[in-house]
Amino acid sequence: MCGIAGEFRFDGRLVDAAHVVKMTDAIAHRGPDAEGLYCSGTIGLGHRRLSIIDLSEAGRQPIWNAAGSLAVVYNGEIYNYREIRAQLQSEGRVFRTETDTEVLVEAVDAWGIEKALKQFIGMFAFVLWDEREHRVTLCRDRIGIKPLYYSLNSSRLLFASELKGLLANPDFIRKVNLRGIGQAMVTGYAIGTETPFADALRLPAGHYLTVRASGASELHRYWSLDEIERGSYQGNFDEAVEELLSICESAFGYRLVADVPVGLFQSGGVDSSLVAAVLKKRIGADVQSITIGFSDKEYDEAPRARAIAESLGVRHLSHYVSPLEAQDILAKFVEIFDEPFGDTSGIPTFILSRLARQNVKVALSADGGDEQFCGYESYGSYAGRAALVEGIPFTARHLLASVLRRLPLYRPLLYFKSIRESGNSYAPQVTARYEKMIRVLGSTSAADVLQRMHEFAFQPEEIAAALPGSQGDPISGTKLAASNFMRRDNGLLDAMMRTDFTTYLRDDILVKVDRASMAASLECRDPMLDHRIAEFAFRLPVDFLYSGGEHKKLLRTLAQRWIDREVLDKPKRGFVIPLYYWLRGAWKPVALDTLAPHRVIRTGLFDPKFVADELKRFYGQEGGRAERIWMLLNVQMWAERWMFSN
Repeated sequence: MCGIAGEFRFDGRLVDAAHVVKMTDAIAHRGPDAEGLYCSGTIGLGHRRLSIIDLSEAGRQPIWNAAGSLAVVYNGEIYNYREIRAQLQSEGRVFRTETDTEVLVEAVDAWGIEKALKQFIGMFAFVLWDEREHRVTLCRDRIGIKPLYYSLNSSRLLFASELKGLLANPDFIRKVNLRGIGQAMVTGYAIGTETPFADALRLPAGHYLTVRASGASELHRYWSLDEIERGSYQGNFDEAVEELLSICESAFGYRLVADVPVGLFQSGGVDSSLVAAVLKKRIGADVQSITIGFSDKEYDEAPRARAIAESLGVRHLSHYVSPLEAQDILAKFVEIFDEPFGDTSGIPTFILSRLARQNVKVALSADGGDEQFCGYESYGSYAGRAALVEGIPFTARHLLASVLRRLPLYRPLLYFKSIRESGNSYAPQVTARYEKMIRVLGSTSAADVLQRMHEFAFQPEEIAAALPGSQGDPISGTKLAASNFMRRDNGLLDAMMRTDFTTYLRDDILVKVDRASMAASLECRDPMLDHRIAEFAFRLPVDFLYSGGEHKKLLRTLAQRWIDREVLDKPKRGFVIPLYYWLRGAWKPVALDTLAPHRVIRTGLFDPKFVADELKRFYGQEGGRAERIWMLLNVQMWAERWMFSN
């Protein structure tokens, strides 16, 4: 795994090599093993290397094709590079290294970008410099596992694996993008191409961008989930189980390709358990599973992960996270995530990655199973709520929601209801669920319910009050907009999975895992996100995935070959921290200090009264939403670190 950065000028100026070095130095954590630089005239390519395949100096980038006309800087892995290499050799290509990077550049030179991309199985973000055409091509993998940011204007193109790489270039303008920040305050993340800076974009997954010496650019899509039709699979359920196993054996086996040790993140859930089982029982791989836990039993899944590992005969390592250890990471959070980012599981993910890095250089993560195989418990409940929305007239629902919201005993009732449902302790997430349910009652359609489902902290209509100067609904026009995917005839469940796959998975989970793992100089691979699994999963009928209240029906059926159903059926909490309790406990001084009026006024993003009211509501009574305080804290910390400081 690596970090890439560079500059391409079309205003007559020459690239300053020192600027490119600054950009790569800013992302040195992504590649501490070596650095590479090529600067000539109007092009500058920079690279930081984490050596995984061909550990010799031959793997130093940029790497050129044999003709010396095409160069690449590259972040990621092409797992089937050996097969592609053999095919290219049969066509007369000669190789000087054992790297997948050289295979990439020779494949593009031999076949062109479109055909080459169709051959690649892997995760990647790369930039090609064509010396003959004086053209730069930026490319990102199908799923969006590896990141690539860019800034393009009439004078130049800048690109980098992380935003902090762009920010290190003196030519980058730090003008805030309130729409991107507003999206993060609603969902916890910026959506699609948006970033918190007006002068920066994310390259969309499954796309490549060509930029010529004139500054002219073209964005091309080469893969999309839209092209895969739900229900187009022709086999029966048993045949689907066998086909899934075959694809998994290939996909998981490919993720072991490395010249360094490989480990596995084990959560105890169905997905990571299946990965462990296939690796151990079908492939015979000797990998070490790694997990973390919390002293609060409600959030602790370490015992379950350990039990899974022991039942499969897999070596296991676990670590317990304390509030103080997490608070130490809180100070580093905006260094790791250089854009507003609400997913607090980024903290334990970094701790897990740091622990893993002490033992291995590559770790496997089982992300993607929920979005592809209908795994989230919310899918069933939201489908039921959508049916309610469509079955009861809007006027009646809206009136009911208004009455419930205004009841004097509204919060105390939810408080006691949450205690009854969760045991003896107050569970604020229960309150949050019921508040969201009341909001769903005011939805106008099932499609509108889908959008409500993705609201994490604030509501879209609140953003204008929180961020003076912001305009309109920050969610409108995105893949979370109510009309997206609901135009299909495949039902709400399919729409929810497609929406999560193209937004929540891509813009939240994959961002989290990439930044947290690379901050620890650890390569993280996602065996469940092989594009062949995605194409297979989205062809299946929905009832292969969810029926009779059973989520992940197909995955569970396969996993039961090696793991007891009792273990698989235990409810899973997810990789979350006790945010409510920590914000009211160990993190309270940090929150109050960071969100003090003088600091809020100094950065100038938030309305000070809006922030003060939220703090009063949260710390003055039970039942306040911790996610709202967290997002205010997160954005404020980000603004202080990245809007003004170098």
